Amino acid sequence: MWRYALRRIAFLPVIIFVVSVITFVLLRVLPDQDPAVLMAGQNATPQQVQAIHELLGLDKPIVVQYIDWMSDVWRGDLGETYFGRRDIGAEVLRRFPASAELVLLSLIVSVIVGVSFGVLSAVMRNSSLDYIVRLSAVFGQSIPDFFLLILLIIIPSIIWNYAAPIGGYVAPWDDPLRNIRIYVPPSLILGIGGAAGIMRLQRTTMLEVLGSDYVRTARAKGLGAWNVIIGHAMRNTLAPLVTVIGTSFTVIFAGSVIAERVMSIDGLGVFFLDSAIQRDFPVVQFLVLYTATVVIVVNLIVDLSYAIIDPRVKYR
Repeated sequence: MWRYALRRIAFLPVIIFVVSVITFVLLRVLPDQDPAVLMAGQNATPQQVQAIHELLGLDKPIVVQYIDWMSDVWRGDLGETYFGRRDIGAEVLRRFPASAELVLLSLIVSVIVGVSFGVLSAVMRNSSLDYIVRLSAVFGQSIPDFFLLILLIIIPSIIWNYAAPIGGYVAPWDDPLRNIRIYVPPSLILGIGGAAGIMRLQRTTMLEVLGSDYVRTARAKGLGAWNVIIGHAMRNTLAPLVTVIGTSFTVIFAGSVIAERVMSIDGLGVFFLDSAIQRDFPVVQFLVLYTATVVIVVNLIVDLSYAIIDPRVKYR
């Protein structure tokens, strides 16, 4: 397994290189993507635009620009934003805790809700609870997260005259109550959306496992119902469950961008979205690399977890 992991890790720089080249080139060859025009304004002269090109280094050949940027990144220098000349590394470190907390809380909600209700739906098949869970899963996968987030702001303000705190980041150890009020509502929305897929898969795999011979044997031996479900059946649903959790993480990771924008959370998602609109190349380039790295590492963890869950799985 460790040889397999090392081989996958060895390919990580290659993948990052390919992603960086594609991102770097696309930002510069697509039409209407010149940040100098946006910075100079609509009434700027060609000389003013050219001066901004020289200031930002965009007048150099694209190969030279890429080598200069990648050399700085490998040294840990992410550069400065085009707008405001802020240090990108400092901005990433400042905004990372907000995004990380939102994604992790949403994933925890997704796993807890999805697994628990998926198991209950399978155990109580064709009951009222089963129909409610299945219907909720369909709605959870159908309704966009941004729509629910907007309702989360509007409905409490109309019915209860309550406005949830919006914006900023407060660490849990500094002000736990305010942290909960800021992050729990959007985490519930994102988590329930991700839980829909987990519920459906968990119900399907659990029904298949509950009909297997060894489960019937365990019941025939007189084991309690929940002992059979938790101790025997659940163990054999973990492999597909881990797969869908990895997929849910990617969906939540992408959805956190919209959640941060709607709830005005000052995280990496808002930073990326604003930079893409402003054509701030250095920020977009780094955040694309960051996103690709996170997704690749999560997929690697999911693949390696199969061998831990099921000893029969061997990697060569």
